[in-house]
Formats: sequence, C-alpha cells, structure tokens
Amino acid sequence: MFRVEKMPAQIPTELRELLLSVEPVKVGHFKDGGIMDHGMAALLPNRHAVGTAVTCKSPGIDGTIIPLVMGMLRRNDILVIDRGGDLKHAAWGAGLAYACTVIGVAGVVIDGLICDVGKLRDLAVPTWSRGVTALTTQRTGQAGEINTTVSCGGVTIEPGDAISADENGVVVIKPGEIRDVAEKALKVKSGEPVTRARLDAGERLSDIRGTVEFIRSKGFTLNMP
Repeated sequence: MFRVEKMPAQIPTELRELLLSVEPVKVGHFKDGGIMDHGMAALLPNRHAVGTAVTCKSPGIDGTIIPLVMGMLRRNDILVIDRGGDLKHAAWGAGLAYACTVIGVAGVVIDGLICDVGKLRDLAVPTWSRGVTALTTQRTGQAGEINTTVSCGGVTIEPGDAISADENGVVVIKPGEIRDVAEKALKVKSGEPVTRARLDAGERLSDIRGTVEFIRSKGFTLNMP
C-alpha cells in the first residue's frame, strides 16, 4: 500500500536559526525524550543540520517511495526515513544525495543502511544512518508512505517536527517547543565560559558545581577536606 499526505509547514527561519546557534548535546543536558539512540551515526564530522522533518516509510527491499519524496522536498527540510527495521539493504546513495544538493535539503536521517559512502562524503549532505552495505533496495512497488508518523532511532517523529543533529546525535523537537528548548539549551551553553574561567583561576570543578554539598544533601557521608 502507498500513502502520500500533504507537506508540513516549515519551521520559521528565526526558530531554525535559534536551533542552529546551539549544539544538540546542550538539549541533552535537560531533555531526556526525543533523542535518537546512539546507533544513529553521523557520516560527516563537524556538521550541524537543522530543519523541518519530512517523513518517509520505505520498508524492506522496496525503495519505490524514496524518489517520489525527493520530488516533494524543499530547501531546509530534513528527510527522515523509517526502514521498518531493515538492516540488510541500503536505501540511500549518491544519486539521491546529489538531488539533495540541488534542492538545498538540510540533511537526511535514515534508520537503516546507506551505500556510496565515498561519494556521499564528497557531496557533503549531512547524513545519519545505522551503517553501510553494498546491497541496495530495488523498485518493487510494494509499499511506502510519505508524511505519516514514523519511528527513527527509537523516537516517534511527526511530519513538521524540528530536527537538530550533529555528530553527537539527533534531537527531535515538537514545533511548539522549539523556542523554549532552544533558550534552555542556550543557558546551558552560556554557563560554560564562566566555568572555564573559574577553573583557570584555580577553583575545583566539584566546588563550582557544589557536588559535595549536593551529595550530602541526599543523606550520604563523604570524608572530604
């Protein structure tokens, strides 16, 4: 069965730029949900991608649906592909990635395998996947979905969600939470230079963070100077 739904509204430029100003790991300091598991690895180092999730289900050997969604993608979208647990076939390669460069797609997150790794690195489209294989999908015309609810990296993603990803991981944020999450992450980031300055001045990290007092407040005894 094939199912295609309408494209989601894109994240406003202001909010996208706000998310780009803070690394995904800063979100992980306070937000437990919405972060994909460690098996979703970045292909490129030192790249931070932020965009609007356009979702796709492409199960098993059948890659029929992916060229169709490529014709719908917009600049600054992030394509999220649910492979339904398939870890045998590569559903992403150089031809598809080249199309991304023409469109201006912000990145690709695929819960499955990829191929053409050297060419993908040359094309420099930010990509997250579970690994590499030489065995590819085929156009069998069995099933596929576009802009439906998907699962990727252990996280449920709706079309229109915000994706913020770098080599530390992939974070999924609901549109209505973007500003709040980004501002909290910026507060985490803003405290780091202060901590470094205090360390440079000779303070101990445990004193800066009040670690001894915190542990004692939990009822534990520490023999600390």
